[in-house]
Amino acid sequence: MEPGTVVWRDTAQSLLRHKWLILGCVLLGIGGAAVFSLSQTERWTASSQVVIGPAVPPALVGNLPTGADKTGPLGLDLPAETQARVMASPTILREVAKSLGLPTSDDSVQSLASVTRVKAVTDNAYLITIDGPTADDAVSRANAIARIYLAQRQTEAKTLLVTLASQATDRAKTATAQSRTLVSQISDAVQNGDTQTAAALRDQRVGLATEARQAADDASAMNKALSGVGASSQLVTPATKDTASSSPLVMRDITVGGILGLVLGLGLALLSTHLSPFILTRDQAARAAGSPVITASVGHRRFWHRAAPQLPPSEVTALGTEASGALARRELNPKGIGGSGAGALLVVSASATPNSAGIALAMAEASARDGRETLLVLADLRGTPVVSHVTDHEGLTDLVTEPAATRAVRARKLFRPGTVADLYVLPPGLSHDDSALAVGPSLVPGIVADLPPGYSVVIHGPASVGRHGISPLAAAVDASVLVIQVGLDKETDVTRLTAALAFAGAPVLGVVLIGASRHDETLGIPLNFSSADPVAPPIR
Repeated sequence: MEPGTVVWRDTAQSLLRHKWLILGCVLLGIGGAAVFSLSQTERWTASSQVVIGPAVPPALVGNLPTGADKTGPLGLDLPAETQARVMASPTILREVAKSLGLPTSDDSVQSLASVTRVKAVTDNAYLITIDGPTADDAVSRANAIARIYLAQRQTEAKTLLVTLASQATDRAKTATAQSRTLVSQISDAVQNGDTQTAAALRDQRVGLATEARQAADDASAMNKALSGVGASSQLVTPATKDTASSSPLVMRDITVGGILGLVLGLGLALLSTHLSPFILTRDQAARAAGSPVITASVGHRRFWHRAAPQLPPSEVTALGTEASGALARRELNPKGIGGSGAGALLVVSASATPNSAGIALAMAEASARDGRETLLVLADLRGTPVVSHVTDHEGLTDLVTEPAATRAVRARKLFRPGTVADLYVLPPGLSHDDSALAVGPSLVPGIVADLPPGYSVVIHGPASVGRHGISPLAAAVDASVLVIQVGLDKETDVTRLTAALAFAGAPVLGVVLIGASRHDETLGIPLNFSSADPVAPPIR
């Protein structure tokens, strides 16, 4: 299988495992969007478009005297963006409010400005958009802004033309009066024979006459232009009534909320899977232990609860039997543990769990049913007994005081019949002294070594045995099976224990996973898994 296929498969399974989280995020997004949308005030939008031409004919602009205001508040040649700002300014909106009978207080005008938008489409075309509580209000406001702005701009332009025409008329009168005063001065110069002065005065009089005529022409042109002011500025597209409100858009908001909730759910699901330090899938358990998952129980993910739930006896027996059969069948067992020959196997859990003892018992029973004499050593000295008829018998801890010379013989006498034929059990013992509990596991290697040929041994032990760790039990076996509960920490609980078992000479052959998701259909074999030892057939 290509690595990319594995990645997509893992991703799909991760999303499927988190389907309730994803669904919850989607519902949260939809609910939040619905509440937000329905809580909004109903709003209608209307738009009008105006075209603005020159306020004063361009031919007259060049004739204006220096210092004349050519860019007044409603302007002659203001930039388009400035015109747009003026249309949406409080000055215009206050007049709009007056014309529509709305309040004209500063707060009301500011509220009106907050829903008014004017955009310069081209250099002389403007789009006015405004919101209103009803469709009629929105239409009346949009048209009123255009109408009042054009009217005030026309009024300002006419006022400017009248003022300029009056100034031109005054200049013509002044020039004419000055020209008349020069007539007597020219006559006096002629009578005195001062021809040079008379010529200069005549030139000056001609200039004043020319200026008077020019000023009179300007005044006449400006008075004539008054009738055409605003002809090139008009409301070309009046606002019309909408059939649906612009806000709230419930379906749009719900759709956006659902999409955002889906994205959030997918993100949280992927983060929970790929950034979590806990074991959530079979592949993660296999990678952490460096061994395949040979069997698993289906359950619910409880990574917040580190202790494994007590499985029903029938399920524990099934897990142990399947694990024993997997070791006998698969080519992952170079030493033949679980095959037809002898061997010693350690069943250990990565955390405190009542299930691993039952799995060890089931594996020992399966070995005995195959016709091999099997010894089950219950080395979890503080664990819950799984064989009720041997709980009150002497066992492993009682051998601590036995002399080394007679310990093997004494141990054989402590074996108790198991639950099936050819199965014997070495119970934990009656001694609960701390020294006996600490030393007891170290006696297991000697007991296993003194067994007659042909015995198969299954040892059940905890992840940590006193201050001696797992080493005493690992020294007595050829390999181990690791019981992992979904939700354990990959590094602290699993990887370190696996490394300790391998270092002590009891490599992990397979993993029994407790609490696997029913959607996790992977084989549980690491992508690059290969046996460290050469494959050998089981010992016959």
